[in-house]
Amino acid sequence: MDVLSAMGVFVRVVDLKSFSLAASELGISSSSVSKQIAHLEQHVGARLLQRTTRRLSVTEVGAAYHEKCHAILSEVDEAENLVSQLQGKPRGVLKINANMTFGQQLLSRAIPEFMAAYPDVQLEVALDDSDDELLKDGFDLALRITHPTLPDSSLIAREIASVPLFLCATPAYLAQYGHPQTPDALKQHNCLVFMLASNTNAWTLTNAEGSQTIQVSGDLKANNSLLVLQAVLAHRGVANLASFVIGKLVEEGQLELLLPEYQAERLSLYAIYPERKYIPPKVSLFIEFFKGWLDENLQQEFN
Repeated sequence: MDVLSAMGVFVRVVDLKSFSLAASELGISSSSVSKQIAHLEQHVGARLLQRTTRRLSVTEVGAAYHEKCHAILSEVDEAENLVSQLQGKPRGVLKINANMTFGQQLLSRAIPEFMAAYPDVQLEVALDDSDDELLKDGFDLALRITHPTLPDSSLIAREIASVPLFLCATPAYLAQYGHPQTPDALKQHNCLVFMLASNTNAWTLTNAEGSQTIQVSGDLKANNSLLVLQAVLAHRGVANLASFVIGKLVEEGQLELLLPEYQAERLSLYAIYPERKYIPPKVSLFIEFFKGWLDENLQQEFN
């Protein structure tokens, strides 16, 4: 039995809480997963998992062993990455987690070019807007458009782009309710809030004279900017959205920018990865590639 291989199978079973899901991810049969777990339990001389027809649970010994296996496999991966780094040949699986809208609209355009340029790196990409445990489930890299705060001090955050936000509404909405002429006038409008870009209902606007924070209100808050955008396009109100979300719609005349003499807040696009002595070359390579891709392809959206 290959103990390291069996450890890897055990870790995926525990992380995914399923023999079948682990088998599917690893590209082996469920029976093979069961055999490797059984051999591993025989090797260590202890029951690691309790399995019934309805649920899978980890024993107390299994939980402790899982933690050690995870650490060992990480060390092995780091050693292999170090050799790869010294040889200058990025390879292996790169697991990326990114914001939903950002992933759909930007990351999805860059990934095929990365795949073509670096065929020895296989990508696994998951999109969600949760900031809980950014690198859970073994992700190597998280890409987040957010305020510069991190929930875990063991993580490194590198800013790779600045993302401006802009106030916008449809011509039809503005024809009915009027153009706000000052930041305070936003209090009279139905303001649709993208929660991940706002401090509750507070929008900060800046001009040559300084910054103002306006408490706005409306009948929609959402953690997905595309959902907010659809409400704006349905003439429901005013929103404060990222440039890459609304840029083409402004050019086409479907949306109008409001208070152009004011700059709404800026967010930052961060590459977030675990603090470690050796950054895997596949991670640093992707960060540099994507930063260059943004500079080349999205100069207008990020200025």
